[in-house]
Amino acid sequence: MTQILAISNQAGGVGKTTTSINLSGALNELGHKVLLVDADPQGTATEGVGFRDLYSQKIPSLHQVMVDPSRTSEINDIIQHHEEFDIIPANKSMDALKDMLLTQVANSEMRLKIALDELDTDYDFIIIDCPPDLSQILDNALLAAENLLIPVEPTRRSIRAIEKMNEEISYLESSFPGQIDQIRVRGIVVNSVEGTPNNDTKEMLEFFNDAPYPVFQIPERVAIRRAWNNGVSIFQHDDPAKVDDARESYLSIARELAAEEVKA
Repeated sequence: MTQILAISNQAGGVGKTTTSINLSGALNELGHKVLLVDADPQGTATEGVGFRDLYSQKIPSLHQVMVDPSRTSEINDIIQHHEEFDIIPANKSMDALKDMLLTQVANSEMRLKIALDELDTDYDFIIIDCPPDLSQILDNALLAAENLLIPVEPTRRSIRAIEKMNEEISYLESSFPGQIDQIRVRGIVVNSVEGTPNNDTKEMLEFFNDAPYPVFQIPERVAIRRAWNNGVSIFQHDDPAKVDDARESYLSIARELAAEEVKA
């Protein structure tokens, strides 16, 4: 059974896309077949896995698949093959997607879920990289996935970001009874944790550790950014800098997700 996971935080600059790419790489490393969906109109994940040229081309994309019910099955045609996992890239045409979903599309919050049901390939995991805002695209991702990882940085603004995500979850669960079971927060991913954290960082890490779901820490490593620049996850990136602890951190998330899937 395919496990779908949205990677989301309405705040930007918290490591959402690097989490999406490197978790996808970690799941692949464990032998799982993975599809990464770039649902962010900015296309950061698309660029980070080496498909930057597709972003500006006038080609079919999630935009057409989600706004035109007659083209839903074309989701299979827009899948690209990466050395680690498959990807549905973002495209600049998605800039208009939020407004069109809001005003012109029937059953607009369920369009991504409907499209993913048309996939011909049986993936073990589908990872959805979400836009950094509260929008119709995010609602589509949460309703399609019903599972959520929240990337954060160890700063106080993350508290409100988590609260807003939980408020959005409550809104969707109350608005779509019978169409979804429950949107579960599967964990918090704390990015950019320094080897010697200052007092503020320590305080925030203690706060996160009191959360009612798993908390994963990703160390601050320059190799993570270099891997993004080279279009791969850190599992396919050779770097002279320290990287083993970062790889193990992503693998710990992947193992947790896979283990729960086996139990289910």
